[in-house]
Amino acid sequence: MNIGAVVTAAGLGTRDGPWTLIFPKALLPLVVKINGITHIRPMLDLIITTLTRVGCSKICITRRSDDDAIVKYTKALWGTFNVDFTIQDEPRGFGDAVYRGLGCLNNVDWVIVHSDDGFMINESSILMNSIKFAADSNIDGLVFVRRVNDPSRYGVLQGFVEEGTGLYRVTEIEEKPKVPKSNLALTAVYLFKYSILTETLRKIEDEGRPIIEFTDAIKQMVQGKAKVMAMEVGPKTWFSIGTPSEYTVVHEIVRDRDLLEII
Repeated sequence: MNIGAVVTAAGLGTRDGPWTLIFPKALLPLVVKINGITHIRPMLDLIITTLTRVGCSKICITRRSDDDAIVKYTKALWGTFNVDFTIQDEPRGFGDAVYRGLGCLNNVDWVIVHSDDGFMINESSILMNSIKFAADSNIDGLVFVRRVNDPSRYGVLQGFVEEGTGLYRVTEIEEKPKVPKSNLALTAVYLFKYSILTETLRKIEDEGRPIIEFTDAIKQMVQGKAKVMAMEVGPKTWFSIGTPSEYTVVHEIVRDRDLLEII
């Protein structure tokens, strides 16, 4: 099972401003320990470390054209690993950023899609179990969901069939619904067959939409009878640095903990 990954790091990060006016959100510093020694590492480093641990053969990072710092940092620390870059010139949504990243990946069967501003506690273990589940099951994609108090802020499962404890067959999904039909909200980590994800996003791109949400692609796949499953993780599993308050929480969670214990 050959796996690649797309990391979307092209967002403006306006909610974390004004710092992110000059510094990409993906490189916001976190204090962690590696083999007992304190290091300052950005969120992007936690994500790349996780993706390498689960066996990704290639990673493509979608970035803004003016974010050279991401390239310099990644090449400095991961220069010997197969990391490539592509550019999203205009903010056209998460789905468009993913589509551009898919163009960097060749000869992969599955792709992990990951945002640049969050992670799951024990993500390596969660992803490895999910990859095994995908390999053993006849599915086309897997999303991770957790229960939230205000689902209207997120992509939400609007229809599903429970097929096991914490495991759901997705029948309907919507981005930031005005009337949420469940409290199962998406995390920004996904696992999909490369071929079906690429073809679905290509069709949406050809429609000429100005903004392409990733949930649009999932919705089209589900409507086209693709089998997309949702795996529930704990409510305190997914953490994001999308706002200053969220960044503060993440900083406290990872501070003085060993990197490999976190991811």
